[in-house]
Amino acid sequence: MVNAVTKYLSDTQADISVFSLYESALMFLMLLFAPMVLTVLGAWMICWEYTSGTLKNISVIPVSRTAFLLGKLLFFAMLTFLFMLVSWLEILVSALVCNCFVPVTQLTIPSFLFFLIKMLYGGILLCATQTPFIYLTIRTKGFAAPLIAIAAVSLINVVLSGSQIAGYYPWSASYLLVMGRPSQGNCPVELSIAIIWLMCLSGITASLLYFRKRD
Repeated sequence: MVNAVTKYLSDTQADISVFSLYESALMFLMLLFAPMVLTVLGAWMICWEYTSGTLKNISVIPVSRTAFLLGKLLFFAMLTFLFMLVSWLEILVSALVCNCFVPVTQLTIPSFLFFLIKMLYGGILLCATQTPFIYLTIRTKGFAAPLIAIAAVSLINVVLSGSQIAGYYPWSASYLLVMGRPSQGNCPVELSIAIIWLMCLSGITASLLYFRKRD
């Protein structure tokens, strides 16, 4: 938003559009901010169970470790969608406020609904690409490993976002899919989707297997 207003003030002929606001927000969210925030939330959600001693109670209540972890993953998915919904609302309110002082084009209900769908789709892909960090948290019982991993992933995201091989990298491929540019480079759309969901299932499977056998 600040970048768009600054650009407008330097050139009053340039339009500030809802599409440009949401596209900039999606790039920032999908490539950098959302993965970092969600990794912190996921790591906290798992680590808190260890530090609070909640896991010790599993053996005395009729809840299996598999059901317990799947419940955590479901709650994490809900947090992800809530995060994306709040981000969508933030841009909506910002656009409406900005329009009171600077003209904003494409300020229509269909535009907002269009990007709501994109945000929710982005939430699905973010959930899918977060499972390896959940596994790292369960494996190490700490914040350090997942945070170091997501920092490296985010850095590579920024580097690869405009490259020809971005479609092969699950985290940048998620951004391209949301933005409708999945075929950037030589990676077929189907292959990008397959890579993302294969990684998702691998992360969930590894988490379940390790968590079930862990004392």
